[in-house]
Amino acid sequence: MKLILLGPPGSGKGTMSERLTKDFKLKHISPGEIFRDEIEKKTQLGQEIRKYMEGGGLVPDNLTNEIIKLEIEKQKKFLLDGYPRTIGQAQALSKVVKIDKVILLEVSEKTAIERISGRRICSQCETPFHIKFIPPKKTGICNKCGGKLMQRKDDAPASVKKRFQIYNEQVKHLKEFFQRKKLLRRIDASSTPKEVYHEIQKAVKDS
Repeated sequence: MKLILLGPPGSGKGTMSERLTKDFKLKHISPGEIFRDEIEKKTQLGQEIRKYMEGGGLVPDNLTNEIIKLEIEKQKKFLLDGYPRTIGQAQALSKVVKIDKVILLEVSEKTAIERISGRRICSQCETPFHIKFIPPKKTGICNKCGGKLMQRKDDAPASVKKRFQIYNEQVKHLKEFFQRKKLLRRIDASSTPKEVYHEIQKAVKDS
């Protein structure tokens, strides 16, 4: 089984990819994780990746494609998360492997903003909270250590809105690409995690 998981910020993609890889025994493949690992190991590849990232640019498609190709060649079953991001990447991928399904998690911008902007993290012990879904017993204070809760800069509503819009622009052409190949499965990710995962399981098992 070879899957791709797509979804905007706030769609629950991280939670769903974790469950999918565990339940279907898939290798989780994410360019971001590979890049960080190579940088940490201080490999020649890692040094090259670091140059692009520190310069504020994206790692070029040709380099990303080669890294992913080498990774997927080792695996019989995998879940691609965070790749492909561009039509060029999708076309390169289609030349080296046959993908079984592309799962697209869909949520509204309003839902994404509510989910992400409500996140809070303890400034001392980093315990996560959510003002609506996992509220602290005392507003702004960590249940665990009494530290002050803070909102990450990336989780502010304006930042979430910008990230959501950038994602939609990127994924628009990818949706059309995979739709033409009859690989795309759309999932309404606005309901509970349990309901969303149930729909994903059905989509994955559907022949």
